[in-house]
Amino acid sequence: MKIKLIAALSLVIALQSCGDGNTTDNKEFETSTTLQSEETTVEETNVVKNLNAFEENLVAFKDCRAGSSNKADCKEFIAKAVCEYYGIADLKEGNNYIDYDKIPEKLKELDSWEKVGAFNEDNIQIALEQLNSFEKPVLVFNNNDSYVHVVALTPNGNVIKSRKWGNISVPACASFFPTKSRASKSFIKNGINYAFGSADGLEIWMKN
Repeated sequence: MKIKLIAALSLVIALQSCGDGNTTDNKEFETSTTLQSEETTVEETNVVKNLNAFEENLVAFKDCRAGSSNKADCKEFIAKAVCEYYGIADLKEGNNYIDYDKIPEKLKELDSWEKVGAFNEDNIQIALEQLNSFEKPVLVFNNNDSYVHVVALTPNGNVIKSRKWGNISVPACASFFPTKSRASKSFIKNGINYAFGSADGLEIWMKN
């Protein structure tokens, strides 16, 4: 009788030990899977900083526009240039860079960006300080035209006074014109007055 009881207890202990081992293994597998998932997420959203991003994307944009008549094509290059130059993923959704005409709404959704205000002398100086002294990206877009156009101020670019624009400072910018007819005139170092007809309705946004 005692022998049977001891055998039964031994079996129960053995089963529990196996169960505990499986549980531990499962927990370790779950933890490993979670860590792998988190690492994958970081890798997918990380963007390597590239100081030649504006030049390279300007060439890529012009080539894309020259080879396509579809208006839906080639719309991601300004977002791609900004993200790659500053090493950020703010203008990405998943693995894709967002279209230029979706950037204004995207900025409003991001806590990491803030509206500086209208395109006037005081706000321009605030933006240039953030751009050149703190390496923060600055975007400017129109909000009152029939189509959206977004430009990025060029770090350490030339700044001139424009009489046509009320003698305010006009910084250099990267402008990728979306239409096929003007795409070849896109630039990365000209004044912002070459990208827009006037300062009216322009908004300045910067990363905080």
